[in-house]
Amino acid sequence: MNEARELTETSAAPVETETPKIPPPKMQAASETSTAPVETETPKTPPPKMQTASETSAANAANAARETGGAVIFGRRWSDEAIGFASALISAPCYSASLFCMRGLTEYSDVSSDWSLVVKEMTTVICVAPFILVQWLRGRYRFPTAAVVALLLGAGFMCQFVGARPHFWSYAAIGLALATPLVQALQLIGTSAIGAFWLKEKVTKTKAAAILTLILAVSLLGLSQAGDGTGEIAGRQMRIGFGLFCVFCAALGYSTQMTMMRKALRDRTLDGKPDAVRTPTTLAMITVTGVGAVIFATFLTLERGVGAFLAPPAACWGLALGAGVANMIGFYFQIEGIRRIYASKSTLVAASQTLVLSILGIAFFGEPLNAAVVGGLLLVAVGVGLAGFSK
Repeated sequence: MNEARELTETSAAPVETETPKIPPPKMQAASETSTAPVETETPKTPPPKMQTASETSAANAANAARETGGAVIFGRRWSDEAIGFASALISAPCYSASLFCMRGLTEYSDVSSDWSLVVKEMTTVICVAPFILVQWLRGRYRFPTAAVVALLLGAGFMCQFVGARPHFWSYAAIGLALATPLVQALQLIGTSAIGAFWLKEKVTKTKAAAILTLILAVSLLGLSQAGDGTGEIAGRQMRIGFGLFCVFCAALGYSTQMTMMRKALRDRTLDGKPDAVRTPTTLAMITVTGVGAVIFATFLTLERGVGAFLAPPAACWGLALGAGVANMIGFYFQIEGIRRIYASKSTLVAASQTLVLSILGIAFFGEPLNAAVVGGLLLVAVGVGLAGFSK
Protein backbone atom coordinates (compact mmCIF):
# COMPACT_ATOMS: atom_id res chain seq x y z
CA MET A 1 0.00 0.00 0.00
CA ASN A 2 2.73 2.40 0.94
CA GLU A 3 4.59 1.61 -2.28
CA ALA A 4 1.44 2.22 -4.35
CA ARG A 5 0.89 5.57 -2.60
CA GLU A 6 4.49 6.66 -3.40
CA LEU A 7 4.10 5.74 -7.02
CA THR A 8 0.88 7.77 -7.29
CA GLU A 9 2.47 10.83 -5.69
CA THR A 10 5.47 10.53 -7.93
CA SER A 11 3.37 10.39 -11.14
CA ALA A 12 1.14 13.28 -10.07
CA ALA A 13 3.91 15.61 -8.99
CA PRO A 14 4.94 18.21 -11.60
CA VAL A 15 8.21 17.66 -13.36
CA GLU A 16 10.50 20.64 -13.05
CA THR A 17 12.67 21.32 -16.13
CA GLU A 18 15.47 23.83 -16.31
CA THR A 19 14.89 26.59 -18.93
CA PRO A 20 18.12 27.62 -20.67
CA LYS A 21 19.00 31.22 -19.93
CA ILE A 22 19.37 33.48 -23.00
CA PRO A 23 21.73 36.35 -22.45
CA PRO A 24 20.21 39.83 -23.13
CA PRO A 25 21.21 41.49 -26.38
CA LYS A 26 24.30 43.54 -26.17
CA MET A 27 23.61 47.25 -26.48
CA GLN A 28 25.80 49.00 -29.04
CA ALA A 29 27.48 52.23 -28.19
CA ALA A 30 26.46 55.39 -30.04
CA SER A 31 29.73 55.46 -31.93
CA GLU A 32 29.31 51.85 -32.99
CA THR A 33 25.74 52.45 -34.16
CA SER A 34 26.66 55.43 -36.33
CA THR A 35 29.61 53.68 -37.94
CA ALA A 36 28.12 50.28 -38.43
CA PRO A 37 27.70 49.58 -42.15
CA VAL A 38 24.17 48.94 -43.39
CA GLU A 39 23.97 46.29 -46.00
CA THR A 40 21.51 47.15 -48.79
CA GLU A 41 20.93 45.40 -52.03
CA THR A 42 22.24 47.56 -54.89
CA PRO A 43 20.16 47.31 -58.06
CA LYS A 44 22.10 46.02 -60.99
CA THR A 45 22.43 48.51 -63.84
CA PRO A 46 23.41 47.54 -67.35
CA PRO A 47 26.86 48.65 -68.43
CA PRO A 48 26.94 51.93 -70.43
CA LYS A 49 26.61 51.58 -74.17
CA MET A 50 29.84 52.28 -75.95
CA GLN A 51 29.61 55.02 -78.59
CA THR A 52 30.96 54.44 -82.02
CA ALA A 53 33.58 56.74 -83.46
CA SER A 54 31.01 58.50 -85.67
CA GLU A 55 28.64 59.04 -82.72
CA THR A 56 31.46 60.45 -80.61
CA SER A 57 32.54 62.87 -83.31
CA ALA A 58 28.92 63.97 -83.85
CA ALA A 59 28.48 64.63 -80.13
CA ASN A 60 31.73 66.60 -80.01
CA ALA A 61 30.63 68.64 -83.00
CA ALA A 62 27.27 69.38 -81.37
CA ASN A 63 28.96 70.56 -78.17
CA ALA A 64 31.35 72.76 -80.12
CA ALA A 65 28.47 74.22 -82.11
CA ARG A 66 26.59 75.12 -78.95
CA GLU A 67 29.65 76.85 -77.51
CA THR A 68 30.87 78.76 -80.57
CA GLY A 69 27.75 79.05 -82.72
CA GLY A 70 26.68 77.13 -85.80
CA ALA A 71 24.86 73.84 -86.08
CA VAL A 72 25.44 70.17 -86.76
CA ILE A 73 24.02 69.01 -90.10
CA PHE A 74 24.47 65.39 -91.24
CA GLY A 75 26.95 64.80 -88.42
CA ARG A 76 29.22 67.66 -89.44
CA ARG A 77 29.63 70.99 -87.71
CA TRP A 78 28.87 74.02 -89.86
CA SER A 79 29.78 77.53 -88.77
CA ASP A 80 27.25 80.34 -88.65
CA GLU A 81 28.93 81.99 -91.61
CA ALA A 82 28.73 78.82 -93.71
CA ILE A 83 25.04 78.36 -92.89
CA GLY A 84 24.34 82.00 -93.66
CA PHE A 85 26.19 81.79 -96.96
CA ALA A 86 24.28 78.66 -97.99
CA SER A 87 20.96 80.23 -96.96
CA ALA A 88 21.69 83.29 -99.09
CA LEU A 89 22.48 81.10 -102.08
CA ILE A 90 19.27 79.09 -101.66
CA SER A 91 17.21 82.28 -101.49
CA ALA A 92 18.65 83.52 -104.80
CA PRO A 93 16.72 81.29 -107.25
CA CYS A 94 13.55 81.75 -105.20
CA TYR A 95 13.75 85.52 -105.46
CA SER A 96 14.65 85.25 -109.13
CA ALA A 97 11.46 83.25 -109.76
CA SER A 98 9.37 85.70 -107.75
CA LEU A 99 10.71 88.78 -109.53
CA PHE A 100 10.31 87.10 -112.92
CA CYS A 101 6.62 86.51 -112.18
CA MET A 102 6.23 90.12 -111.04
CA ARG A 103 7.84 91.31 -114.29
CA GLY A 104 5.29 89.24 -116.19
CA LEU A 105 2.46 91.04 -114.41
CA THR A 106 3.66 94.39 -115.78
CA GLU A 107 2.60 93.18 -119.24
CA TYR A 108 -1.05 93.49 -118.12
CA SER A 109 -1.65 97.23 -118.29
CA ASP A 110 -5.09 97.01 -116.69
CA VAL A 111 -3.77 95.21 -113.58
CA SER A 112 -2.81 97.50 -110.70
CA SER A 113 0.67 97.16 -109.28
CA ASP A 114 -0.88 97.34 -105.80
CA TRP A 115 -3.01 94.27 -106.59
CA SER A 116 0.06 92.30 -107.69
CA LEU A 117 1.95 93.27 -104.55
CA VAL A 118 -0.89 92.62 -102.09
CA VAL A 119 -1.47 89.10 -103.47
CA LYS A 120 2.26 88.36 -103.30
CA GLU A 121 2.57 89.50 -99.68
CA MET A 122 -0.72 87.97 -98.51
CA THR A 123 0.52 84.54 -99.62
CA THR A 124 3.11 84.56 -96.82
CA VAL A 125 0.63 85.92 -94.26
CA ILE A 126 -1.96 83.24 -95.02
CA CYS A 127 0.60 80.41 -94.89
CA VAL A 128 2.54 81.51 -91.79
CA ALA A 129 -0.23 82.89 -89.54
CA PRO A 130 -1.84 79.48 -88.72
CA PHE A 131 1.55 78.06 -87.68
CA ILE A 132 2.20 80.97 -85.31
CA LEU A 133 -1.30 80.69 -83.83
CA VAL A 134 -1.01 76.95 -83.16
CA GLN A 135 2.43 77.31 -81.59
CA TRP A 136 1.24 80.18 -79.41
CA LEU A 137 -1.80 78.23 -78.18
CA ARG A 138 0.51 75.33 -77.27
CA GLY A 139 2.76 77.67 -75.30
CA ARG A 140 5.73 77.13 -77.61
CA TYR A 141 5.99 80.58 -79.17
CA ARG A 142 7.93 83.38 -77.55
CA PHE A 143 7.46 86.94 -78.70
CA PRO A 144 10.43 89.32 -78.53
CA THR A 145 10.55 92.71 -76.86
CA ALA A 146 8.57 95.72 -78.08
CA ALA A 147 11.78 97.31 -79.39
CA VAL A 148 12.44 94.32 -81.67
CA VAL A 149 8.85 94.34 -82.95
CA ALA A 150 9.20 98.07 -83.68
CA LEU A 151 12.37 97.32 -85.68
CA LEU A 152 10.54 94.68 -87.71
CA LEU A 153 7.61 97.02 -88.38
CA GLY A 154 10.02 99.72 -89.52
CA ALA A 155 11.80 97.21 -91.74
CA GLY A 156 8.46 96.20 -93.23
CA PHE A 157 7.58 99.80 -94.05
CA MET A 158 10.96 100.50 -95.66
CA CYS A 159 10.84 97.26 -97.62
CA GLN A 160 7.28 97.56 -98.89
CA PHE A 161 6.46 101.26 -99.24
CA VAL A 162 9.93 102.65 -100.04
CA GLY A 163 11.34 99.50 -101.69
CA ALA A 164 8.85 97.12 -103.32
CA ARG A 165 6.43 99.64 -104.81
CA PRO A 166 9.07 101.72 -106.68
CA HIS A 167 10.87 98.49 -107.61
CA PHE A 168 7.75 97.24 -109.38
CA TRP A 169 7.36 100.57 -111.21
CA SER A 170 11.00 100.43 -112.36
CA TYR A 171 10.28 97.20 -114.25
CA ALA A 172 7.63 98.94 -116.34
CA ALA A 173 9.83 102.02 -116.88
CA ILE A 174 13.26 100.62 -117.76
CA GLY A 175 12.81 96.82 -117.85
CA LEU A 176 14.09 93.83 -115.94
CA ALA A 177 17.56 93.72 -117.48
CA LEU A 178 18.43 97.23 -116.32
CA ALA A 179 16.39 97.65 -113.12
CA THR A 180 17.62 94.45 -111.45
CA PRO A 181 21.40 95.09 -111.51
CA LEU A 182 20.93 98.74 -110.59
CA VAL A 183 18.78 97.91 -107.56
CA GLN A 184 21.13 95.17 -106.38
CA ALA A 185 24.27 97.24 -106.84
CA LEU A 186 22.88 100.30 -105.08
CA GLN A 187 21.46 98.08 -102.36
CA LEU A 188 24.87 96.63 -101.61
CA ILE A 189 26.42 100.08 -101.47
CA GLY A 190 23.69 101.36 -99.15
CA THR A 191 23.73 98.31 -96.92
CA SER A 192 27.52 98.53 -96.50
CA ALA A 193 27.32 102.20 -95.58
CA ILE A 194 24.41 101.87 -93.14
CA GLY A 195 25.81 98.68 -91.61
CA ALA A 196 29.19 100.30 -91.00
CA PHE A 197 27.63 103.39 -89.44
CA TRP A 198 24.87 101.76 -87.36
CA LEU A 199 25.97 98.18 -86.67
CA LYS A 200 29.72 98.87 -86.68
CA GLU A 201 30.26 96.24 -89.36
CA LYS A 202 33.69 96.14 -90.90
CA VAL A 203 34.38 97.70 -94.31
CA THR A 204 37.51 95.93 -95.51
CA LYS A 205 39.69 96.83 -98.47
CA THR A 206 38.08 94.07 -100.50
CA LYS A 207 34.60 95.36 -99.73
CA ALA A 208 35.67 98.94 -100.55
CA ALA A 209 36.98 97.72 -103.91
CA ALA A 210 33.65 95.99 -104.49
CA ILE A 211 31.75 99.20 -103.79
CA LEU A 212 33.89 101.17 -106.27
CA THR A 213 33.38 98.46 -108.89
CA LEU A 214 29.63 98.61 -108.38
CA ILE A 215 29.58 102.39 -108.68
CA LEU A 216 31.28 102.02 -112.06
CA ALA A 217 28.78 99.33 -113.04
CA VAL A 218 25.83 101.54 -112.07
CA SER A 219 27.20 104.41 -114.13
CA LEU A 220 27.75 102.18 -117.16
CA LEU A 221 24.28 100.64 -116.99
CA GLY A 222 22.68 104.05 -116.57
CA LEU A 223 24.43 105.35 -119.71
CA SER A 224 23.46 102.23 -121.66
CA GLN A 225 19.86 103.38 -121.87
CA ALA A 226 20.47 106.96 -122.99
CA GLY A 227 18.58 108.55 -125.89
CA ASP A 228 18.64 106.66 -129.17
CA GLY A 229 18.08 109.60 -131.57
CA THR A 230 14.74 108.37 -132.86
CA GLY A 231 12.88 111.64 -132.35
CA GLU A 232 11.37 110.49 -129.04
CA ILE A 233 14.40 111.29 -126.91
CA ALA A 234 12.58 113.63 -124.54
CA GLY A 235 9.86 111.12 -123.67
CA ARG A 236 12.33 108.27 -123.44
CA GLN A 237 14.66 110.20 -121.17
CA MET A 238 11.76 111.17 -118.93
CA ARG A 239 10.75 107.53 -118.63
CA ILE A 240 14.32 106.46 -117.93
CA GLY A 241 14.71 109.24 -115.37
CA PHE A 242 11.58 108.08 -113.57
CA GLY A 243 12.82 104.49 -113.69
CA LEU A 244 16.19 105.43 -112.22
CA PHE A 245 14.49 107.41 -109.46
CA CYS A 246 12.40 104.32 -108.63
CA VAL A 247 15.57 102.22 -108.60
CA PHE A 248 17.20 104.59 -106.13
CA CYS A 249 14.14 104.52 -103.83
CA ALA A 250 13.97 100.72 -104.00
CA ALA A 251 17.65 100.36 -103.14
CA LEU A 252 17.31 102.78 -100.23
CA GLY A 253 14.30 100.90 -98.87
CA TYR A 254 15.91 97.47 -99.20
CA SER A 255 19.23 98.63 -97.69
CA THR A 256 17.51 100.07 -94.64
CA GLN A 257 15.32 96.99 -94.31
CA MET A 258 18.30 94.63 -94.42
CA THR A 259 20.16 96.60 -91.76
CA MET A 260 17.15 96.85 -89.45
CA MET A 261 16.42 93.14 -89.77
CA ARG A 262 20.06 92.30 -89.10
CA LYS A 263 19.83 94.36 -85.92
CA ALA A 264 16.64 92.56 -84.83
CA LEU A 265 17.57 89.02 -85.88
CA ARG A 266 21.22 88.43 -85.13
CA ASP A 267 21.84 85.73 -82.51
CA ARG A 268 25.35 86.86 -81.62
CA THR A 269 26.98 90.22 -81.26
CA LEU A 270 29.89 91.26 -83.44
CA ASP A 271 32.40 90.07 -80.81
CA GLY A 272 30.92 86.56 -80.88
CA LYS A 273 28.93 86.65 -77.63
CA PRO A 274 25.37 85.26 -77.53
CA ASP A 275 22.76 87.95 -78.09
CA ALA A 276 19.85 88.26 -75.67
CA VAL A 277 17.39 88.66 -78.54
CA ARG A 278 16.17 85.58 -80.41
CA THR A 279 13.40 86.61 -82.78
CA PRO A 280 11.43 83.80 -84.47
CA THR A 281 11.92 83.66 -88.23
CA THR A 282 8.19 83.27 -88.81
CA LEU A 283 7.46 86.44 -86.83
CA ALA A 284 9.85 88.44 -89.01
CA MET A 285 8.24 86.98 -92.13
CA ILE A 286 4.65 87.77 -91.16
CA THR A 287 5.51 91.24 -89.83
CA VAL A 288 7.30 92.47 -92.94
CA THR A 289 4.85 90.94 -95.42
CA GLY A 290 1.85 91.90 -93.28
CA VAL A 291 2.88 95.55 -93.35
CA GLY A 292 3.07 95.35 -97.14
CA ALA A 293 -0.32 93.66 -97.43
CA VAL A 294 -1.97 96.41 -95.37
CA ILE A 295 -0.26 99.23 -97.32
CA PHE A 296 -1.01 97.85 -100.78
CA ALA A 297 -4.57 96.81 -99.91
CA THR A 298 -5.27 100.32 -98.65
CA PHE A 299 -3.97 101.96 -101.84
CA LEU A 300 -5.83 99.47 -104.03
CA THR A 301 -9.13 100.03 -102.19
CA LEU A 302 -8.81 103.82 -102.33
CA GLU A 303 -7.92 103.77 -106.02
CA ARG A 304 -10.25 101.14 -107.48
CA GLY A 305 -12.58 99.96 -104.74
CA VAL A 306 -13.07 96.60 -103.04
CA GLY A 307 -14.13 94.90 -106.28
CA ALA A 308 -10.63 95.32 -107.72
CA PHE A 309 -9.38 92.38 -105.63
CA LEU A 310 -11.23 89.84 -107.81
CA ALA A 311 -11.11 91.66 -111.16
CA PRO A 312 -7.84 90.34 -112.70
CA PRO A 313 -7.96 87.24 -114.94
CA ALA A 314 -6.82 83.77 -113.94
CA ALA A 315 -3.43 84.17 -115.64
CA CYS A 316 -2.63 87.12 -113.37
CA TRP A 317 -3.64 85.12 -110.31
CA GLY A 318 -1.26 82.35 -111.34
CA LEU A 319 1.65 84.76 -111.74
CA ALA A 320 0.89 86.61 -108.49
CA LEU A 321 0.51 83.43 -106.41
CA GLY A 322 3.65 81.98 -107.98
CA ALA A 323 5.51 85.13 -107.04
CA GLY A 324 4.12 84.90 -103.51
CA VAL A 325 5.17 81.30 -102.91
CA ALA A 326 8.65 81.83 -104.33
CA ASN A 327 9.02 85.05 -102.32
CA MET A 328 7.97 83.27 -99.10
CA ILE A 329 10.58 80.54 -99.51
CA GLY A 330 13.28 83.01 -100.51
CA PHE A 331 12.41 85.31 -97.61
CA TYR A 332 12.74 82.45 -95.11
CA PHE A 333 16.25 81.58 -96.26
CA GLN A 334 17.22 85.24 -96.54
CA ILE A 335 16.29 85.74 -92.87
CA GLU A 336 18.36 82.72 -91.87
CA GLY A 337 21.26 84.26 -93.76
CA ILE A 338 20.82 87.68 -92.18
CA ARG A 339 20.97 86.07 -88.73
CA ARG A 340 24.45 84.73 -89.25
CA ILE A 341 26.41 87.01 -91.58
CA TYR A 342 26.92 90.73 -92.07
CA ALA A 343 24.02 92.55 -93.70
CA SER A 344 26.21 93.66 -96.59
CA LYS A 345 27.61 90.19 -97.15
CA SER A 346 24.14 88.66 -97.35
CA THR A 347 23.62 90.61 -100.57
CA LEU A 348 25.92 88.13 -102.30
CA VAL A 349 22.69 86.71 -103.74
CA ALA A 350 22.53 89.82 -105.91
CA ALA A 351 25.09 88.41 -108.32
CA SER A 352 23.02 85.40 -109.34
CA GLN A 353 19.75 87.34 -109.28
CA THR A 354 21.17 90.09 -111.47
CA LEU A 355 22.58 87.80 -114.12
CA VAL A 356 19.63 85.40 -114.21
CA LEU A 357 16.92 88.07 -114.29
CA SER A 358 18.70 90.20 -116.85
CA ILE A 359 19.07 87.19 -119.16
CA LEU A 360 15.39 86.31 -118.66
CA GLY A 361 14.34 89.89 -119.43
CA ILE A 362 16.32 89.89 -122.64
CA ALA A 363 15.12 86.41 -123.66
CA PHE A 364 11.41 86.61 -122.78
CA PHE A 365 10.50 90.30 -122.82
CA GLY A 366 12.61 91.57 -125.71
CA GLU A 367 14.63 93.99 -123.60
CA PRO A 368 17.65 95.57 -125.36
CA LEU A 369 21.14 94.10 -125.16
CA ASN A 370 24.25 96.07 -126.05
CA ALA A 371 27.91 96.26 -125.10
CA ALA A 372 27.28 98.66 -122.22
CA VAL A 373 24.70 96.30 -120.68
CA VAL A 374 27.05 93.32 -120.99
CA GLY A 375 29.95 95.25 -119.46
CA GLY A 376 27.75 96.56 -116.64
CA LEU A 377 26.45 93.09 -115.80
CA LEU A 378 29.98 91.69 -115.67
CA LEU A 379 31.10 94.50 -113.36
CA VAL A 380 28.10 93.87 -111.10
CA ALA A 381 29.01 90.19 -110.85
CA VAL A 382 32.64 91.03 -110.04
CA GLY A 383 31.73 93.69 -107.49
CA VAL A 384 29.18 91.60 -105.63
CA GLY A 385 31.53 88.62 -105.70
CA LEU A 386 34.27 90.68 -104.09
CA ALA A 387 31.88 91.86 -101.39
CA GLY A 388 30.64 88.35 -100.74
CA PHE A 389 34.10 86.84 -100.21
CA SER A 390 35.42 89.71 -98.13
CA LYS A 391 35.98 89.16 -94.41
